[in-house]
Amino acid sequence: MYYLISIIFGLIPEVLYFILTISYAKNLKGKKIKLFLLTLTTYFCCMMIVQYQLIFYVLFMILFYIILKLLYKKKVQIVDMFLIIYASSYLTLLSFLVCLAHDMQTYLICYVINRILLFIPFIFRHKFNTIYKKYYSFWNRDYNNKKAIKSITLRNVSLILINIIIFAMNIICIYVLNNIIK
Repeated sequence: MYYLISIIFGLIPEVLYFILTISYAKNLKGKKIKLFLLTLTTYFCCMMIVQYQLIFYVLFMILFYIILKLLYKKKVQIVDMFLIIYASSYLTLLSFLVCLAHDMQTYLICYVINRILLFIPFIFRHKFNTIYKKYYSFWNRDYNNKKAIKSITLRNVSLILINIIIFAMNIICIYVLNNIIK
């Protein structure tokens, strides 16, 4: 029963979140059922191998990118790895909400809020593709056209932003763990 509840309220919403994020940002059409089933299987296998450790998230992000590359071939670029990392970062930040729970009732309330907040960004789903296209246009070099941001600058800013997110998550983890132990 525990595994069934974990799959229905944990695994499936997170897989849907990743698929919807990528689909709306990249405006992907077709092969959604294959994408869902392959992603669900990959997520489940990663979870069975290394449950909720850093290597789990890294492995899943790489495998999810490979699944996208296999299904959508030329539509998937290296810049999409950053999109997956940003989506994963939002999911991770939301998971800290559950750490505020001190008893089972509070945990359930925090978990429901977590799942609601997981899908709140999709209210603005029509903007995802516009933002992605703008990000992608600045990502690639084009020596013929002058751009406000150079591609090397955007790439560096993206890497710095990811490092800041990782650093912030580590600080939050230390803070949460110190408060739980007390």
